[in-house]
Amino acid sequence: QSMAIEFDTYRNIAGTGFEVNNDPTFDHIAVEKNGDVVHDGSANNITAPIQMDAVLTNVKTDLWYDFQINYNATSKELKVYFNGSLRVNIVYDIKANVFPGGQYVYWGFTSTTGGFSNIQQINIDATLTSHVIKDTTICSGSVPVTLPSLTSLRGTNLALNNPVVASSGGGNEVQAVDGNLGSRWASDWAVDPQWIYVDLQSIADIDSVVLDWEGAYATAYQIQTSTDATTWTNRFSTTTNTGGHNKVVFSATNVRYVRMYGTARSLASYGYSLWEFKVFGQPKYVWSTNNGTNGTISPNIYSTSVTLSPSTTTTYSVQIPDPCLGYTTLSATVTISCPASVELIEFTAIPTNNKVLLNWNTASEQNSNYFEVLKSDDGINFYLMGVVPASGNSTTARSYSFEDNTMPKGNSYYKISSVDLDGSKKDSELKSVIVKTKNIVLISSVFENETSLLITGKLDYIQYSIFDMIGREVIHKLISNPSEVISIGKELSSGCYLLKLEKDKEIETIKICKVE
Repeated sequence: QSMAIEFDTYRNIAGTGFEVNNDPTFDHIAVEKNGDVVHDGSANNITAPIQMDAVLTNVKTDLWYDFQINYNATSKELKVYFNGSLRVNIVYDIKANVFPGGQYVYWGFTSTTGGFSNIQQINIDATLTSHVIKDTTICSGSVPVTLPSLTSLRGTNLALNNPVVASSGGGNEVQAVDGNLGSRWASDWAVDPQWIYVDLQSIADIDSVVLDWEGAYATAYQIQTSTDATTWTNRFSTTTNTGGHNKVVFSATNVRYVRMYGTARSLASYGYSLWEFKVFGQPKYVWSTNNGTNGTISPNIYSTSVTLSPSTTTTYSVQIPDPCLGYTTLSATVTISCPASVELIEFTAIPTNNKVLLNWNTASEQNSNYFEVLKSDDGINFYLMGVVPASGNSTTARSYSFEDNTMPKGNSYYKISSVDLDGSKKDSELKSVIVKTKNIVLISSVFENETSLLITGKLDYIQYSIFDMIGREVIHKLISNPSEVISIGKELSSGCYLLKLEKDKEIETIKICKVE
């Protein structure tokens, strides 16, 4: 009872060997039944050979080709696509004609090489493990994630080739889950009980277990499930088993381990012997976080569609059931990063009367708590000078101010840090105030458009020159009876310069920089 969709690149014809299949001259696709590959028009030839590629007669080009197989169980339509072209399109009842009475089938790939050697490779792009969960950034709230439904895995033998442990048997317990009805697990000829359990490697909702017994079967046994292989729950019990093929139907959710626990044998002088131990049900995803309750998962950790709700940056992982690998694990990080809730539109630091007056304005505020006024003598290491309460929430412009009464001679740097209700902070741009000579203050040595000299006392004159960094004088001005504020630097190109100040026969030189 089998059906094959054949991708044939070797021609078997009379005179080339005993396999006389009546193959056509072109590489072809055919659909065949019960292992019959001879194209003789018999009932086992579901379709006659058709050229594999719509254009190429020979596809042995060492290139990858795409194929797709679709079967609609309702309409009984079977479609086979090759390299994007529909090649087979028939109506055929596979279940009735090939697998009469069968509820489940096995599928896979097999290959042969004809009379020569070659490499045949299959790459399946649509496996469950090809899906990804992506890193994302939010300020608050949650992230919905939906993975593909696992209903397609219902009916898969979840025990196949998975780890197995037995009370005895000398290592032959693996033969109970190898899918081969010609190999078996046999326990030692010892006292009861004897048991064998399989690790499904991922969580599943179990609906049935199938036991195929050899002649030494259990007359009395239990089927048990567990999440940790330590604590077991009885799901089925019998004392009247007659061996053979046992299908045990029950319902158990969130199971990882399944055990057959034998308590009485049919043959007192032998142990327990199982050809195959199969477990059926629907596998489930298993979600987890790297920091416990800081990253919640709803409605539960086994759901296909979950909502991830972290309170801090959290890495979420999900185990994805895989019939071949047991499970694979994917991870994604949800980063908590809130944008500034305060829109700062202006910040100035103006020295006046041996003080520095700090003013700043906000265009809007959301959940703002307070402002920290920070000062530094080197522009690197800042200390807190004071705190100014914020407005909390505002959609209109707000103005704030702070006075620094400790203005020493030299460099002073200021910035404002807005602090939100959640503790997050954002710093303003840096403002510098440089006091170099008595009665003259340079507002900022780094500026975009222009900077200013602030005259804090009466002077008969002030003279200043600006030199580029190779010593050429680019500006020279002499101002008698200067006013309180003198604007400088507007005519300069971007770059760094030396400002030479002279007043009442005192000279100071300051480095200034104009930035774009």
